[in-house]
Amino acid sequence: MFSSDPESRKLVVRTDEDTAKYISMVISNLDRPKPQVLIKVVFMEVSYTKGSDIGVEGSLVKKFGGGGSSSTGIVNQVFGSGLLSQAPSALAPGAGLYTVLGNDFQATLRAIAQAGKTEILSRPSILARNNQQATISIGQQVPLITGTQISALGTQSSSVSYANVGIILQVTPFITSDGLVEMIVSPQTSELADRAQWVATGNGVSAPVINSRSADTVVVVPDGQPVVIGGMMKNQKLQSDSKIPILGDIPLLGAAFKRKITDNVKTELLIFLTPHIVRDPVELAQMTQKERGDQEMVPKSFSEQELDKFLDGVPVKDPSTIGLPPPEPAKPKPNSKRR
Repeated sequence: MFSSDPESRKLVVRTDEDTAKYISMVISNLDRPKPQVLIKVVFMEVSYTKGSDIGVEGSLVKKFGGGGSSSTGIVNQVFGSGLLSQAPSALAPGAGLYTVLGNDFQATLRAIAQAGKTEILSRPSILARNNQQATISIGQQVPLITGTQISALGTQSSSVSYANVGIILQVTPFITSDGLVEMIVSPQTSELADRAQWVATGNGVSAPVINSRSADTVVVVPDGQPVVIGGMMKNQKLQSDSKIPILGDIPLLGAAFKRKITDNVKTELLIFLTPHIVRDPVELAQMTQKERGDQEMVPKSFSEQELDKFLDGVPVKDPSTIGLPPPEPAKPKPNSKRR
C-alpha cells in the first residue's frame, strides 16, 4: 500500500524489500531537475551611410581571408566565408541566418563594429526550460486610438488600446539526445513611422503607423555555439544643411552659398544567440558568478571575459528610444562649417 502528500511532495510506500528497492530506483530517476537552457542574447544595431561603406568589404576580406560576399545586409558584407557558415533557415526575404565559428567570434564582432556606427540595444540573458517558450521584449507600449465617440453635449471621448513597439524575441529551445540545442527563433522589430505618414482619423486626431519586421527560423547548434541572425534592415533618409560661414547667412544671396545634403542611412539589426545547457542548479550558479577569471564556459570557444570587455566598449542605446522614429537633424549653428 502507499499514500502521498501533494503539499510536501512525499510518497509513503509499504511493501517488501525487493519492491521497495525498485520503487526507490524509479523515484530517483524521475526526481531529477529538468535540463534548462541559458540563452545569452546581444541585440546590436549597425548603421552606415553610402560613404562609410567604401572600402569595408575589401579590407575585411583581406584581413580575415573571406572568400567573397553577397549583397544582402551588413552581415553578408562584413562576413566572408572564412568566418561564417550559412545554416538552413526559413527567414523572410532579405534576412539571413548564420552560425558563427566559436574561435572567430571576437573577430566577427570587431568586423561588425568597423563596418559602421554600432550600438548595443540590449544584452539580456534568459533561462528557459527545455521545450518551453521564452520571450524577451524591449521597447515600450504606444497608445492607439481605436474609436471616437461624441456625446449629446458635444464632448468627445476616445477609446485607446496599446501596442508594443520595439523588439520582441521568442525562443523555444529543445535539447536533443546527442547534446545539441535546437531553437525555434521568432524575432520581431517594430517602430513608429514618421509623423508625416500617420493617418488622419478626423477631429484633428492622427493614428500612428507602425512599421514592423519579423522572421521565423529553426536552427540546431552545439552547446555554447553562437548564432547570429541578420538581414532585418531598414532605410532612412536624413537631411542636413551645409553652408559657408558668414556668406551663407547673407539675406537673399546666402542661398547661393548653402545646400541641403541627403544621406541614405541603412540600419541592420543583428541578434546574437548563445545557448548554454544547464543540467543542474550548481552549474547555473557557476555560470552566474560575476568573477569567472579566465574560465571559459565552453571549451575551445570564445572567452566570456573578453566578450564582455569588448561589448562594454560599444555604445549603448537608450532603451526609452527603441521603437521611436529618429529625431529631427540638428540645425547647424551660425558661422559653422560642415566637414
